[in-house]
Amino acid sequence: MRLETLRFGINDPAPHLTPDVAVLDTNTGNLCSFCGQPAGLHAMRIGNAFSCVLCGLVQSLHRTTIDEELRLIWLPEMSQAALNVMVRQIHIDLQELGESVYCDDTPKSSEGMRTVLYTAQRILRERSETIAERLGSSRASDLADALTVLVDRHVGLQNLPWGGLRAFPTGRFYVGGVNAYGKIISSWRGNTEASMKEVA
Repeated sequence: MRLETLRFGINDPAPHLTPDVAVLDTNTGNLCSFCGQPAGLHAMRIGNAFSCVLCGLVQSLHRTTIDEELRLIWLPEMSQAALNVMVRQIHIDLQELGESVYCDDTPKSSEGMRTVLYTAQRILRERSETIAERLGSSRASDLADALTVLVDRHVGLQNLPWGGLRAFPTGRFYVGGVNAYGKIISSWRGNTEASMKEVA
């Protein structure tokens, strides 16, 4: 069952637990239907919509690798789409600097914007502690399990106090057991550079 009523923020996609999400092998050239950014490599097809992997993960809590790809955080001051756009830019900037994008890593040096970018990720990551206190866990798979139980009991999900619950992308995305996130960021960077050339 698709959990259409669950909202991670105003006009954000609702996560679902059904396998009707298809990960595409190529760069579609489409914009993400949820955040408006280029979908890039391994875009996800969700019904009739295209999604970048960051927005698609929010709707794919059933993935076996979801706990390595997302962490639940408490961030009521920002919508899920805005969080995804911000994290995407942090990851693009870190990759351009030759740094790891994984949220638990530390910078190779403190030169330039590295420290600022890693600090932003650390602050977001630390918001998972608040969710763990509120819900007992910050694991996305635990949320998926709980949602399955609630749906089975016909609980009205729109009436639950979701508040500032958000899904923080950790900087990993697995395709066939291999972390493909670095290539996805490269495809976003290519789309960004192409867009800038068109504007110029």
